[in-house]
Amino acid sequence: MQRLLLSLALCLFLVPAAAQQKQAIPMNPSAWELNGQPAKFLTYLGQASLFIDDGGTANTGSNTVTVKDLEFANGTIEYDIAFTEKTRFTAIHFRRKDDANSEHFYLRGPWRNDPNINTGIQYAAVLKGVNIWDLSEAYQSNADMVAAGWNHVKLVVKDRQLLAYVNDMTTPALYVPLMDGDWTKGAVTFDGSAYLANLTITPNVTPGLAGAEGFDPTINDSRFLRNWQVTAPANLPTGQEPTPAMLPKETTTWSTISAERHGLVNLSRRFGATPQGERRMVWLKTTVTASKEQVRKLDFGFSDEVYVYLNGKPLYQDKNLYNTPGMKTPRGRCSLENSRIDLPLAEGDNDLLIGVTNFFFGWGIMARLDDSQGLGY
Repeated sequence: MQRLLLSLALCLFLVPAAAQQKQAIPMNPSAWELNGQPAKFLTYLGQASLFIDDGGTANTGSNTVTVKDLEFANGTIEYDIAFTEKTRFTAIHFRRKDDANSEHFYLRGPWRNDPNINTGIQYAAVLKGVNIWDLSEAYQSNADMVAAGWNHVKLVVKDRQLLAYVNDMTTPALYVPLMDGDWTKGAVTFDGSAYLANLTITPNVTPGLAGAEGFDPTINDSRFLRNWQVTAPANLPTGQEPTPAMLPKETTTWSTISAERHGLVNLSRRFGATPQGERRMVWLKTTVTASKEQVRKLDFGFSDEVYVYLNGKPLYQDKNLYNTPGMKTPRGRCSLENSRIDLPLAEGDNDLLIGVTNFFFGWGIMARLDDSQGLGY
């Protein structure tokens, strides 16, 4: 018994005092910056609450309310959230650096009655003004959400990792091994159309997470095309297709870009948001060297539109436009499930050139060969 008590005492001693202090955020005006939003404090279903109202039409991040005088880095955030009849999304932004950059977790209101749909909840960073939800297909999951009443959410955040619990506090609803933010601390804000209650924040307490970051499942897969050159974005009017005269020339300026987690070439991180109502295009290029003539399969994910050339000849073009009849599986997200194309390689060097357009949320590609034997890239 003495040894047990000593061990418990040592554990408590080794945990910094700040790590043991759970902070309850009052649901009153003294604790919040409402930023001019139509929010109000009231009692809802027996709980002191903050009601946030985006009219059911706003995009996530457009009507945030912020906890005053709080800078969050690592720790545990818990809160209760209740949907309204108008809820499309209800989101928390944590480590919010500014209006254009935050880590971001949200519940999708329309799926509150479907506990097995894989798009019920999602993590997606906001990078340079872009919510990259359509580049974050692997960071979605299902959750058993209460349609009318309180849902309890717990987020455990440590460095680049996130565990998200929704109602079930035993089994995480979502694990994110590599969050996309390249900053380490910031504000805590909420948005959407919802009632918020019982918000607590416990700094530096991260049960279930060890180490700075988790494992990228693609790290051992040599089939991914990871190393590219990219041009600066150029405007491409809506409805216009690139012409041969628009192909890169010998005088074109290129810069290096490499794939990130899950083999994603994240153009949003490099180039930020495309101005609303505009459409932009970049060219990506790489070289695949084959020991002999052969045809390889290329699993190819992209957002929004692509124009593929191999050795100077058109090979493939396609569109992955969310909420249109032609959107790719899975529901317009950038994924290796989007497409599989033949890549007829000549012996020696093969120049692969891809035009990528953007006018809607995130943009990028991922490309994985079916076999890398006898190839160099």
